[in-house]
Amino acid sequence: MANKKISVLMATAELAPLVKVGGLGDVTGSLPKALSKLGVSIKMIMPFYGVINNKKYKGTLVKKNISLEISGRKNKFDLYKTKLPQSNIDIFLIKHSLFSGAVYVGKNKAKDKNDIFRFTFFSKAVVEVIRELKWSIDIIHAHDWHTAMLPTFIDEYSLSYKNFFNIKSLYTIHNLANQGIAGLDILDYAGLHKDLTPALMEDYYDKDGDKINSMKLGILSADFINTVSPNYAKEILTKEYGAGLELYLNRRKQHLFGIVNGLDLKLFDPTKDENIKKKYSVKNWQPAKIINKQDLQKLLKLPIENVPVFGLVSRLVGQKGLDILLPALSEKLKKDNFQFIVLGTGQAEFEDAFKVLVKKYPTKVSANINFSLPLAQKIYAGSDFFLMPSLFEPCGLGQMIAMRYGTIPIVRQTGGLKDTVIHNKTGIVFKKYTKLEMISAIEQSLRLYKNKPKFAKMLKTDMKQDFSWDKSAKEYLKLYNKLK
Repeated sequence: MANKKISVLMATAELAPLVKVGGLGDVTGSLPKALSKLGVSIKMIMPFYGVINNKKYKGTLVKKNISLEISGRKNKFDLYKTKLPQSNIDIFLIKHSLFSGAVYVGKNKAKDKNDIFRFTFFSKAVVEVIRELKWSIDIIHAHDWHTAMLPTFIDEYSLSYKNFFNIKSLYTIHNLANQGIAGLDILDYAGLHKDLTPALMEDYYDKDGDKINSMKLGILSADFINTVSPNYAKEILTKEYGAGLELYLNRRKQHLFGIVNGLDLKLFDPTKDENIKKKYSVKNWQPAKIINKQDLQKLLKLPIENVPVFGLVSRLVGQKGLDILLPALSEKLKKDNFQFIVLGTGQAEFEDAFKVLVKKYPTKVSANINFSLPLAQKIYAGSDFFLMPSLFEPCGLGQMIAMRYGTIPIVRQTGGLKDTVIHNKTGIVFKKYTKLEMISAIEQSLRLYKNKPKFAKMLKTDMKQDFSWDKSAKEYLKLYNKLK
């Protein structure tokens, strides 16, 4: 085995830079490159969405009219191939009318066009590609609920096709909250047989017997499971964080691992970032951070003052701790002189609440209810503190990006935030999910800002942290080797 490269097929719904909706795309766009450097033979496979820029990522046809039985009848799909930019890694693209538009379509009324049915089609197509092209695969690495049925398809195909028998599976959970739940009719659609594989038998005959849970199948079927931080792997074994799947995760805990996500260090690099006013490193941060702060203040029409600036770049949803942050900010902005900048979109209630805060404190608050990568980079570079008071956080990238830019994170002790931020060394960490704890964390930050030597020491420590994918890829390689 020492002389043979491990052969991995990674299946995903998103892959940056081809298509990205959330953090999943960042992971699958960066991890393969780091694994390839370690000698892993890796192929990627994803749907060929209509929104992918076909001129930029021109796919060449590999095979036309591959047959797939779906919903009891023959379907055809085409297979294309392109390269992951800045690498020699092949990306295989499954082309079918189901993927002719956006990445996600939600719960479309025509049920076979909604996301659960679309990604079930994709998962079965992946297995059919392996069979049709006679690929020799050691490990199939499936990401999140979209591909959670892959290990079950592998199990069922292995009963009929001997080349599937030795394929191992790793299933990565990025966010346990999204599980891919469908009615029992998904089995007829997929052509899966409820009595052939143990995981499917259990889900089918479970007490909630009118539902099939894709993620539950992934947890029960995969050889190994991992989450995107060690602490989140522990948390999801509890009722508080297990999202109804804690019983099954506890059963598999001997095969459950946590690996922190890495950062794309080329994209997030203050020494080369074209989006910021003044580039800098840990050696010359002091004048540059001031210049970047003033540039940010000017751009957002805030007074150019030497006051603490708190940044928030996030989806504006309940998970992100906004229900404790908003009342805490309202209280502290009354009494203290600091500025707060938010960038993101999400639930209307939070978008509106930030707009109200701007009306109340126009010289202290800037609410940017949109998303702009250049502005996000300016916030990372120009802020003094970065807010992530999450209710739960499987890994989180914001705190790592902030540290790389010398912006001190303020986080709640949960999930990957606990794994990546050390209280009073690399950030301010609070435990209880309450407004009072949030206020206390803001007050600690304001005191830290005045203590210039301590502030500078923490900032420099942050900038020296290693959040490269190289480190995380070594942990994935260990899992791959254990599987073999």
